[in-house]
Amino acid sequence: MLEFVSGDFFDYKANIRVNTVNCVGVMGAGVALIFKTRYPQMFNDYVRACKKNKVAPGKPHVWIESDLLTTCTIINFPTKIHWRNPSEYVYIEKGLIWLRDYLTEHKEATVTLPALGCGHGGLDWDIVKEMIIKYLGDLDTKIFVFNPTSSVDNKKNEEWFNQLVKHNVVTIAPNDDLYPKELAGRSSLNLYCIGNTKLLKWKKLSILANAKSSEKEINSLLMVTNEIPIDSMVLLLSLKNNNDYEFAKAILEKGFRAIFVIPYGILNFDVQKRFQNSWDDERILVISIAIPNQTWKVYENSNALKFRQKLADATLINSLEVKAIDSLLKYLKKPFDNIFYINYWYNEQEVFKILKAQKIGISNNTGKIKLEPLLSGLENC
Repeated sequence: MLEFVSGDFFDYKANIRVNTVNCVGVMGAGVALIFKTRYPQMFNDYVRACKKNKVAPGKPHVWIESDLLTTCTIINFPTKIHWRNPSEYVYIEKGLIWLRDYLTEHKEATVTLPALGCGHGGLDWDIVKEMIIKYLGDLDTKIFVFNPTSSVDNKKNEEWFNQLVKHNVVTIAPNDDLYPKELAGRSSLNLYCIGNTKLLKWKKLSILANAKSSEKEINSLLMVTNEIPIDSMVLLLSLKNNNDYEFAKAILEKGFRAIFVIPYGILNFDVQKRFQNSWDDERILVISIAIPNQTWKVYENSNALKFRQKLADATLINSLEVKAIDSLLKYLKKPFDNIFYINYWYNEQEVFKILKAQKIGISNNTGKIKLEPLLSGLENC
């Protein structure tokens, strides 16, 4: 089933994405450049395939991109032999015949398909559109077909790179030394960072709290952080609502180091607006795994939380609502380890038994918060 659309490819959820390429291993402009930047390991494999003459019209390069968050198939669809040459209709036809056969075996997939050979390729969209309808129009697979304006407009995304420099954003690629050890070899995500990237090397405590924390929950969390030695760890936090920002300001005023994971593109993060006088280049790191100009999306919240938990050496849960804790189970690393919770109950809750979580409460003997299990857990990880 075809649906002709416009806009940004990556605003559409899909598990198969088609990228238009040449056969000489170059992705230097337009949509291909965006794919190269977003999927560096895919690009390296594509280059190797081109050198071995394994990429040709009607013979795409297929890459399964599997990171810690999602799995997606990239189909590098040749529309020309050399990047200097224009695209050819015969190459489009050969590729569509191959793609039809491939998608016949993937009926449940959702596909993004660019205007093949149009834009930089120079082909007539009316002709290419009819070819797409001819070969793919009767398939059951959901296919989003992007008009050529979308392909050309993706040039605007190339402005990311200048904007990243302008906003002092550091890009950490999977092959960089600073890439987190928790992700190395298992993720192809670029990390877009503002602040002190060296904090990634510290031991990190992720704090999971209700989106709408009560006054009791907020005060309890502040009491716990009051007892944490500020130089013993980095706090790993979200920044998605007013509660998050208020807590962020409170812990920064205490002198803590913190890593904040945001659920939208780094170019949409305003340091001055969000932190005002609280910003400290040495004690703060803001990270986004979304494409740099990505606006807020519901699924980015989920991705940011998954990513944050992959970074965490330990996790502290703060919630009076047991149902809210149940919903977090899918985001926590298995086997469950180094998970702690602020205790609000007389009886142990079943969810904490599943998590093998240790409670943080007030000692009957001293009247102080017992943090020893959490601190020793971080020290030994």
